[in-house]
Amino acid sequence: MIRPEKMRQAEITVLERDIDNVIKYLGRSGILQFSYGGAHEREKTEAERNLEQKIADSLMQIKNCAAFLQIELPATPGDSTESVTGFEDGVLLPIVNKISDIETEEYNTRLEEERIKIQLSALRGFEKIDETVNVSPDFSFVNLKIGRLEKDKQEELRKKMNGHAVVLSLEDDGVVLASSKKDRFRLENELKKQNFTPMSINEEAGLSPSKTIHELEARKSDLQLVFKRIAAEKAACRADFGTSLKNLYRSYLMSDIIANIKGRLISTKNAWILSGWLPAREVRRFASELEKQTEGRIAISIFDAWEAPAVRAGREKIPVNLRHGFFARAFEPLVFSYGAPLYGTIDPTPITAFFFTLLFAIMFGDVGQGFVLFLLGFVTANQKIRQLKAYRHFSSPLKVIGIASMFTGLLYGSVFSNEELLHTPTYALTEMLSRTAFGKALGIEPAGVILNLMPGVDNMSKIFIFLGCTVAIGVVLNSIGIIINIINKIGLEKWEAALFSKNGLAGLAFFWFAISIAVRIIVLKDEYLFTNADLLGLVIPVFFIVFGPFLFRVITQKKRLMEEGIFTFAIEGIVEILETVSGYISCTVSFLRVGAFALSHAVLSFIIWKMVEIVHNVPFGSFWGGIIVVFGNVIIILLEGMIVAIQVTRLQYYEFFSKFFSETGVAFKPFRFKD
Repeated sequence: MIRPEKMRQAEITVLERDIDNVIKYLGRSGILQFSYGGAHEREKTEAERNLEQKIADSLMQIKNCAAFLQIELPATPGDSTESVTGFEDGVLLPIVNKISDIETEEYNTRLEEERIKIQLSALRGFEKIDETVNVSPDFSFVNLKIGRLEKDKQEELRKKMNGHAVVLSLEDDGVVLASSKKDRFRLENELKKQNFTPMSINEEAGLSPSKTIHELEARKSDLQLVFKRIAAEKAACRADFGTSLKNLYRSYLMSDIIANIKGRLISTKNAWILSGWLPAREVRRFASELEKQTEGRIAISIFDAWEAPAVRAGREKIPVNLRHGFFARAFEPLVFSYGAPLYGTIDPTPITAFFFTLLFAIMFGDVGQGFVLFLLGFVTANQKIRQLKAYRHFSSPLKVIGIASMFTGLLYGSVFSNEELLHTPTYALTEMLSRTAFGKALGIEPAGVILNLMPGVDNMSKIFIFLGCTVAIGVVLNSIGIIINIINKIGLEKWEAALFSKNGLAGLAFFWFAISIAVRIIVLKDEYLFTNADLLGLVIPVFFIVFGPFLFRVITQKKRLMEEGIFTFAIEGIVEILETVSGYISCTVSFLRVGAFALSHAVLSFIIWKMVEIVHNVPFGSFWGGIIVVFGNVIIILLEGMIVAIQVTRLQYYEFFSKFFSETGVAFKPFRFKD
């Protein structure tokens, strides 16, 4: 059976002079997953803390400069990047100062522009005041105010002032207020209650709204010229400093990564100790490369996975690394989304890949729609399309299920929901096969569709056979899941679970015997009677599921016989029987949905072309028919494609993975600079 790759743990002792180069090699090679054995970050020296703070400050400065200049910084250090040595500060400081000056000027200019916008907005309501409102010594007895006040509050103010103030309403809630000096306090008190927004008045030159607006507009135009100059300076800085900022960021990022790793390593005055996991096949190359990097100044100890001190102490799990070809590798994310298999257990990825592809293709068979999924796989794999980066891991599965859907589409005779395009070549193929011994044995007759899923009087028996085949696939997948669980439990020496659980040997015996009874009833029909032997064949496995653990404890004497008492034991037994029977029925019948979705796919395709026939005779019928075909297929690809993917994933999770994923492991994630 297929199992995860064999792993080894390496313990390395490195001199102080070599530790940085060793970490750089590990990050560039992507060969080792660090193992800290549950250790926490050690207490750092003051020099280390100061260096980390300096690096963090420099990284933040570079990020701010890059954000201002709209420069995209690299996510990881490059292969040729070196950590900072000191001269980088001298390069970075002038760049930061130059960009900071431009940023400050732009900020201040934007603030002034915003103030002008606010002033212009406030003055728009007073444009109809053509003459200057002059506040001179000759009118020192007049208290004049100008600003904004809601219309209803202006009327309320008139009533309250009762002739002691003039209230002149303007557009957009603008208002001019005038009162005598002796009434100004009364006016101001009322204005505070009314939420009045004042505008300043130049008491020497007076207030001329149109003139002021003109001056502000002129200043606003001047600011646009300033912005253009700043934009030109930013472009020049982007050209001059873009590469330098990226290289500096890589160097500081490299130093930051090294500092963080060293913060969790054990160290003495002159040496560092690090440990980690790597595939067994890489041990020789790993040791050889480290010897070269340190010129022999290194000590390496290699442990078998189960002999690693942290594993034996139970502080750490052995990481799991899976090696597959293109087909199985495409479905690794699906397996790991449920959980990583334990080290030493069976790797379910190839089985998952096969059955996921098979079930999806059965439910989504169409040559044209499958080809679209195949193309989407290439599009999402394109490294140049940044917007699709989040969907890149769907690329390989889309290619695989696209090809499979095209194959089943040939069987169903469907191309973009049209079952006429393949009618002639399919008929020629079935006619040729019907003349052969193979075709006669299978009962193949000349037909335009090899497998017709549209319900009809002439093919209902074939549809029931088709549904029965989907249930049979479910029986096979469930059986494989139980067998994997049995082998895993035996490998982990969990004999009780391997022999007597509902997903163990007893459960498998019950499941297979129940299936054999169902098959005999369907095949023999009235000729078959349920016998006492059948009853015994069902009762014995159930007996061992309920009482097997008790008997196992009696024999091994490892546990108390009934830890929670006889009443609890009886209740648990009843529940176990109900779960076993209902569980196996539901997990088998659940696969009927595969056939049901395949039928619904055929019905949706039929509806699309039926609608095309309906609109054929209306004005512009061909145009509307084309619209229906395009949008109908888009809906099927997006909506039904998503639903089918969810259903297949559900079947994998609940009917397959749940049989043996009682405990999950940890994925192997080696330390590397590149994503």
